[in-house]
Amino acid sequence: MVYSVSQTVKSATSQRSYTQWIATAGVLLLMLQTGIMAGWTSPNIARLTSENSTLPLTLNEASWVASCLNLGRFVGALLVPVLIEYVGSKKTIIFVFSPVSVSWVFMMVGNSVEWFYAARFLGGISFGMAYGCFSLFLGEVSSPTIRGTLISMAMIGAPLGTVIGTICESYLPMSVSSAYLAQCLVGIILFMWLPDSAYYLVKRKDVTGARKSIAWYRGEQELDKELDAVQGFVEANAGKTVADNLREFKSAPIRKAMILVIILFIFPQMCGLFNILFYMEIILTKGKSFLVNPQEFVIYANVVSVVSTTLAIQLIDKLGRRFLLMVSSIGTTTAMIGLGTHFYLLSTDVDPGKLQWLPIASILLFTFTFTIGFMTVPSTVLSEIFPSSVKSAAASISSFTSAFFGFVAAKAYQPMVDGIGEAYVFWIHAGFSALAVPTALFLLPETKGKTFQEIQDILHRK
Repeated sequence: MVYSVSQTVKSATSQRSYTQWIATAGVLLLMLQTGIMAGWTSPNIARLTSENSTLPLTLNEASWVASCLNLGRFVGALLVPVLIEYVGSKKTIIFVFSPVSVSWVFMMVGNSVEWFYAARFLGGISFGMAYGCFSLFLGEVSSPTIRGTLISMAMIGAPLGTVIGTICESYLPMSVSSAYLAQCLVGIILFMWLPDSAYYLVKRKDVTGARKSIAWYRGEQELDKELDAVQGFVEANAGKTVADNLREFKSAPIRKAMILVIILFIFPQMCGLFNILFYMEIILTKGKSFLVNPQEFVIYANVVSVVSTTLAIQLIDKLGRRFLLMVSSIGTTTAMIGLGTHFYLLSTDVDPGKLQWLPIASILLFTFTFTIGFMTVPSTVLSEIFPSSVKSAAASISSFTSAFFGFVAAKAYQPMVDGIGEAYVFWIHAGFSALAVPTALFLLPETKGKTFQEIQDILHRK
């Protein structure tokens, strides 16, 4: 049975969108944590590997400290589908705050590199779970006309958290981790208060609870039609076992959607995200670019990411997912070519004084264009393109894929730099980034403003 609710959700959006924004604010707190964990890295890697470090690390140890975040994401990715299936996306988010809370305690008491390994690994578990469930929760409680906007708004927490983490770790002692811990507790309290999504409640046969959830998130206008649509969508996939759901990946539309989403989640990792984010200060120092203090520039670059994400919020439901992905691809490709060219020219004994502007411009271009598409589009598409029966499994696969390629890219960076030099490493990233343009043109369907069922209809027609 096919259900379409595009008209009902559009009318509901104008009536009761502020509660959806409250839910988005809660998710933003979660994404702040992922950003803080990422922002922690660059200033601390530079500080811990410096000559005057109170806890000196070797380059190999520093590489593991950076990479353990992505290593923990593997575990988080595996936990997501189990938790979503049994407790729903809202309660899963509550659980996500737990490992990262412990990680900040470890940061406060740690006095050896092993503490850093453990803290980063635990933070990575939350990181992997967050990216595997946050868009599913918002996708279930938000209206199609503002779904992309809300997910992008939540995503602003990542670059904003990176700015906070970079500033705090650059100028404040390790005890600042207590403030991060307090923010986790606020997030837990907020999500304990928020209602579960109607989709989860209908799956649990709690129709009364689902009705209350719809009324809270969407308003009471045409509530019965909203509920019928949710019930129809869930009933279409009811009575299936886990094995049945996994077998659905054999169907052409779902298999195509899974391949597409995997590709979308690979791009942010292989375009150079973590290498720029984790080693930005070191890249500027080795690139002999001193027009701006490298420590301060890391902050400026992350502020640019916040501005870019804010712009993406305004554009994703207007210009669409495909356009923003292409803008991101072209921008990051150009930036990586610029960085590679800079280091290549340095290796040919060109006067570094003439090149100081190039890495600065390249990194700013990268941070701006990366967040406008590569950061927002994959999670948005993930929340839209799968039926409910396979959505949690798809989220787990996507998060696991992202973690794997993120770990490989981050851990391989230093050995590759030692082996072939920065220039070729950045040019390799440029090649991966460029592949997103044909992906957007030929593989990605435009999902802007469409309901779950309408998107499924598009996939079945293709």
